[in-house]
Amino acid sequence: TATPSPTPIPAVRVDQADRWTIEGNFTRAIEENTTALEASTDAETQAAALYGIGRAQYLYGNCIAAVQALTTVTEQYPNSSARANAFFLLAECYRSQNNPTAAVTAYRQYLTLRPAVLDAFVQERIGDTLLESGDAAGAVPAFEAAQASAPSPAAVQTLDVKIGRAYAAQSDHINAVRKFMAVYESAADDYLKAQMNFLSGQSYLALGLPDQAYARFQDSVVNYPKAYDSYSGLVALVDAGIPVSDLDRGIVDYYARQYGLALDALTRYLDTTPDHNGTAHYFKGLSLYYLGDYAKSLQEWQALIDDHGGDRFWRDAWDEKAYTLWTGLNQYKQAAETLQAYVALMPGDEKAGDFLYEAARILERGNDLEGAALQWEKLMDQYPASELSSRGLFLAGVTRYRMQQYPQALTIFQRAQVLASTPAEQAQALFWIGKTQQAQNDPAAARQSWEQSAQRDPGSYYSIRARDILLNEPPLAIPSTYDLTVNWDEERRLAELWLRSTFAVPAETDLTILGPLGSDSRMVRGTALWELGFYRLAAQEFESLRTEVTLDPVANYRLMNHLLDLGFYRPAIFISRQILTLANLDGDAAFTAPNYFNHVRFGPYYSEAVVEAAQKEGFSPLLLLSVIRQESFFEGFAQSSAGAVGLMQVLPDTGQEIASEIGWPANYTRADLLRPQVSIRFGSHYLRRWRDYFGGDLYALAAYNGGPGNAITWKDLSGEDPDLFLEVIRAAETRQYVLQITEFMNIYRRYYTVEP
Repeated sequence: TATPSPTPIPAVRVDQADRWTIEGNFTRAIEENTTALEASTDAETQAAALYGIGRAQYLYGNCIAAVQALTTVTEQYPNSSARANAFFLLAECYRSQNNPTAAVTAYRQYLTLRPAVLDAFVQERIGDTLLESGDAAGAVPAFEAAQASAPSPAAVQTLDVKIGRAYAAQSDHINAVRKFMAVYESAADDYLKAQMNFLSGQSYLALGLPDQAYARFQDSVVNYPKAYDSYSGLVALVDAGIPVSDLDRGIVDYYARQYGLALDALTRYLDTTPDHNGTAHYFKGLSLYYLGDYAKSLQEWQALIDDHGGDRFWRDAWDEKAYTLWTGLNQYKQAAETLQAYVALMPGDEKAGDFLYEAARILERGNDLEGAALQWEKLMDQYPASELSSRGLFLAGVTRYRMQQYPQALTIFQRAQVLASTPAEQAQALFWIGKTQQAQNDPAAARQSWEQSAQRDPGSYYSIRARDILLNEPPLAIPSTYDLTVNWDEERRLAELWLRSTFAVPAETDLTILGPLGSDSRMVRGTALWELGFYRLAAQEFESLRTEVTLDPVANYRLMNHLLDLGFYRPAIFISRQILTLANLDGDAAFTAPNYFNHVRFGPYYSEAVVEAAQKEGFSPLLLLSVIRQESFFEGFAQSSAGAVGLMQVLPDTGQEIASEIGWPANYTRADLLRPQVSIRFGSHYLRRWRDYFGGDLYALAAYNGGPGNAITWKDLSGEDPDLFLEVIRAAETRQYVLQITEFMNIYRRYYTVEP
């Protein structure tokens, strides 16, 4: 009979519940905390469990239940360390329930219990709450109190804007203008300057001073055309009948994506201003392009090229002309010829090599493989110093291979091997030498080339792939067994011994504590913000600290461990890498360090959710861990500029689609994507969709990153050859994505595969 596992003590359950909360599994967190509460007789543990219940309910969107649990903490556990945070979350709940009086009272209770920790942050939230409720007069002193302890000049500036808005809300426009203009004068950011101009202008109008208002709007239109507030100012000027330069007007309209208005203004300017430079043609061409009038767009590029030689947009016009020809009109040959013509005219231009490379890429897109290969070969011959020359030469070889011109391809790949400047490039060339030799029915030579490739740079994609072929395995081969268990305590002990030896750390230095870092205000604020769930703000504090101690191995080690204990894995990964760099352990030498550092770098984070999702969708957990590392470095609150959210960077529309498809989670909202548990489930489900469609993990990864439509095109170009598929991926980001995940998975296999 197996020995039963011991029942966790209540305090341990509370700690585990905190992990469930961070992972976004609020149901499990509430269950664990409830069990701990019922089993504990210790007041501190009971309060912590109740706080955990309240926090999970709050994050779950159930403020009624959250208020009940948190109020119990504040009223029945006066000495609990959780009481301050309970007041803060109560304030957040009250604020969401439109109860500003109760919210402000609770915020102030937090400040009383935890003075000089988050004073600026909490005072700002008091000010925001009061301003939202219509008490602008009460908001001003709260914002001013926040300024008194603001951690940076940027924070002071942000609060000045809020104070100005509060004055404006009270119709105290004189003081509002003073604040807005003070920010304008100190701002280094064009968008902030434009915003201050617009806000000042609104207050000037309220004061009956239209001339001053229009001067602010004009300043933005002329000097900060990219800002949307400049467009708002432009609208006010036009509505008031104030003359505005049609050139400036057109540029502002263009950046506001008002392409029709931009076209009208720029046309008027060109019609009435015979003595002009190329600027109006440039923005008119862009506007026409986005309106879908490609033929007229070409006319503008040609006018700029023919009539405005030496203009700051002259070179750009050649590039835009080529882009319009191939993307708008599918005229690939003419597009490439445009770029080639520029190179012929300006052979010494710094962008000449880039233009040749792009000409070849356009010809390849148009299926003129011979022309593409010739241009890429020409790039290496004429511009060997170009950053793209090596890549171009390699693509010339791939293109010859695609045309089944194997002798020519072999010669090019051999040349690429000789010219390679890094082991990774050598491994790449040797790999494709082997592929070409295999295509020429020379298996012995191919095997020899792959053996060399496998040894040349063992951790790089092509060395990994060469080993796969030698073992007759597909890309991203799945290990038969794995074990994600890590003995963190023992590995940390061994890491400390290594750290002391490597960096001559004195014996009296205690590496298990934060030391001087513990009293650093950024550490204090960051930890407090993290505990309250303001992860992005906490990250800013920790990042400021990390960059300051980057050359101190002891401080790095202490900070790394603290972040790991919090569950903030992304910076911990970077710090681990930095410690190895300080020890001169780069490349494969990093794997000679104690396992602790590489387990931190390639950790089995969120393992339960990962394993569960892997089993549901039929993936190796090691592949999912590799994808998450590439997508977000295990940062659950990550958000991309494209709008992707969470650990696996799922787009909100895709998230909505998957939630409807699988019927989970209940009452889904975009915010659920920030829950690691949800992101992992959605991301793995979406990845499986494309694996099933394309018939392989490699193709699924390309579809996940580059879109299924593109992946279909790339697979059609490569047939059933997964190695050729990687090379015909035209999006550099997607190609690097697939390559990087393969390298990550190789490391995960190294540390977590169990040999049978």
